[in-house]
Amino acid sequence: MKAVEITGLDVRYGAARILEEIAFSAEQGEMIGIVGPNGSGKTTLLKAMSRIVTPESGEIYYNNQDMADLTFRQLAREVAVVPQEIAIQFDYTVREIVTMGRHPFIGRFASESREDHAICTRAMKLASVDHLAETSVNAISGGERQRVLIARALAQEPKVLLLDEATSNLDISHQIEILSIIRRETVRASIISVFHDLNLASSYCDRILLLKDRQIHAMGPPAEVLTRENIRAVYGVDVIVRKHPLTGRPYILLMYDHERGAPQSTRIHILCGGGTGSELMQTLHAQGMQITTGVLNILDSDYLTAKELGIMVISEPPFSPISEESVSILKRCLTEADLIILLNMPIGRGNIENIRVLNGYKEKVVMYGMDSGIQDYSGGEATRLITDLCGCGALRIESIQEMQSFLSSKRLHEKKDKSGMII
Repeated sequence: MKAVEITGLDVRYGAARILEEIAFSAEQGEMIGIVGPNGSGKTTLLKAMSRIVTPESGEIYYNNQDMADLTFRQLAREVAVVPQEIAIQFDYTVREIVTMGRHPFIGRFASESREDHAICTRAMKLASVDHLAETSVNAISGGERQRVLIARALAQEPKVLLLDEATSNLDISHQIEILSIIRRETVRASIISVFHDLNLASSYCDRILLLKDRQIHAMGPPAEVLTRENIRAVYGVDVIVRKHPLTGRPYILLMYDHERGAPQSTRIHILCGGGTGSELMQTLHAQGMQITTGVLNILDSDYLTAKELGIMVISEPPFSPISEESVSILKRCLTEADLIILLNMPIGRGNIENIRVLNGYKEKVVMYGMDSGIQDYSGGEATRLITDLCGCGALRIESIQEMQSFLSSKRLHEKKDKSGMII
């Protein structure tokens, strides 16, 4: 059953068109996330759906009832709204604010019933504000006040719940707690929520509506909408989109534009695996360095990162030993590299050849993240090889910041002595 249906919605503020030809529907029990850059019309869409602004054209239906035909009292029985912020001028207690959620169901001259009080008490407990029941809303924090507004909406027991970045003022633990409660306690309601955080939207929403330039750019399940191409087209930034290992839903990693340190001509080969190299590859790629990596199997998360970034990666099929052809390509990359970064990756019989070949390139090796101990699954060979590298003076670096400092320093480009060591 369609709890919400919107057709041909246009909204103007004076001469400025804010929304254009918006059309979508929401099923009962479905959660839809509205995302998009600032100024794309996200909040305006919710304001139109709650009759705060009047559309220039189009229709909004709640459970087959035209919103234009509903009185404000009837609309309040159908729809609850949690805004980003609200100014409360009077010194109401938390309990009084939450009880306002029951007003659409109480007669003009009637008082709250025992059932109303029970509903409000439960809503306050769910939002973790029951201990503040008799406290003035003007004497609590912004995050606590936001949870009070969410409790009021839960007390309203709406058929449609509209959230305008309702958890943005909360810390991450309360964001997760509140969104989980909303999903669990409003299973018969449709939830339409504006999100600033794409990863939260992906985690909790059944479908995502992505706005751009007043219109719907894309709408569908998170995996179809939150793609690298869509995010680049709408937000103008490059990202890495991965599948969450537990939920299977997409999650987004920003590719920060770090301050450039080493020259763009710096060539770096990264030896990594098991996800140990993804952050470093992202950072150095953003700095414009020429990066190669491998040998990696094609199911490794570092392989996926390299492919998404357009980095040249030497690869092998899963569970296959490193071939002579791959070793030959690896040696060529190591020869051409100005620097070789060896990360604290798991090393076993399948990828030990990555370490063996370093014997001829010791003067170029920097070891990254080895303080936690070598992940040796090779029967001790990896430990012996890495210990030998340390004995030859290989530099050890333990953080991104240290690595950036080293790359931007003169040490990388200084002349080498006769033994090939950096001096």
